Amino acid sequence: MRILWNEIKKILNWKILLLLFVVNIVLFFLLIEFHITYFPNGRPGLDSYRIGVEMVEKYGADMDEEELADFKKMYLAQVQEADRYVQSRKEFAEVGIRSYEDFMNRDGNNEKQEALHSKVMFEEKIDTFWELQERKRLIDFHDHKETMLDAYKNDADAKQNMQLEKLMKAGHYQVYSEVVMANFKDFIIPVAIAIIVSVVLVVSPVFIKDRAGKMLDLQYTIKKGRKLYRTKAVAGLISAFVVITVLLSVYFSFYARNQTSMFFKVPIHTFIGEFSWYDPTFLQYIALTVTAIYVLGFVFALLAMAFSSLMPNYISLIGIQIPFMFGMMTYGLSYLLTKIISLWVPQWVVPTSYSVMTVVTVVFMTLTWKREKKRDILMS
Repeated sequence: MRILWNEIKKILNWKILLLLFVVNIVLFFLLIEFHITYFPNGRPGLDSYRIGVEMVEKYGADMDEEELADFKKMYLAQVQEADRYVQSRKEFAEVGIRSYEDFMNRDGNNEKQEALHSKVMFEEKIDTFWELQERKRLIDFHDHKETMLDAYKNDADAKQNMQLEKLMKAGHYQVYSEVVMANFKDFIIPVAIAIIVSVVLVVSPVFIKDRAGKMLDLQYTIKKGRKLYRTKAVAGLISAFVVITVLLSVYFSFYARNQTSMFFKVPIHTFIGEFSWYDPTFLQYIALTVTAIYVLGFVFALLAMAFSSLMPNYISLIGIQIPFMFGMMTYGLSYLLTKIISLWVPQWVVPTSYSVMTVVTVVFMTLTWKREKKRDILMS
């Protein structure tokens, strides 16, 4: 245990911790900060979020037909409020606009009407008019839900059609704005990138450092030297776990500023544009992506340590890992994180991908361990 603790301390030394701090500061401001600072991002994103919060607080995690009827009544009441606003300002009458309907159906070729529209929407930013647009969008989406589902079914295979039919029979329709789910997906991908980069930086030097320092000859002359490879590997995994946990804690503490906790109990099938093989809540979906990040972190930790024991120098160690990391960040994360249970990805693809990655990296690491054991025997 003392040897293990010493190996962990060697891995998580102050130099590597300082490097991690600098790298994550850079990645945060390059990739992550925007999705925290600018959420909701402008109009109508802000209105989508506000109305979504209002819907969850009033109707709960899902909405039935009676609640949707009430939502439509609220829309009509707000239309009347907009009518009163239009009628209270003579400049509307001067350009031929006497109601909210006239305002929305303005003549695009009428410069005065267009100028007034821009003034109200973009200069004065009257909340009522922005909110009405979002309410109308949600109502239209619900009113045409069967048509939209039929369109999706035309492009689906047999298994996907069965899932869509199951949703329709259960009365599960999309009623909540997609703004919260889209923001989380935009947030979690760069977080995963930052964590994978950090894990690789931490564990890559585990074995190559001893080789560079000519320590292997000394280690393999004693009995405990045979077991040191395994001890170092375990220390590397523990260090990776610590790094992943700390970074997830830090990044999710920033994400908490987006104030999406009221959506945690909402099933993801109720968000517009979300079709999945399973039916978790938003919080369960977050937990699933966090679990996936841990798995990916351990996979890259094992790969980095295996390469560390094989590569002759730091340059080749960095070079061999770049294609794996680039491929994962460019193509893999979208499927393995944000589309982890997406209906539009065959149901077997993601579980098989994780299984193959885990098995291959464990086998690879085991083979390198056996190689080192043989080398130890030959040298003793």
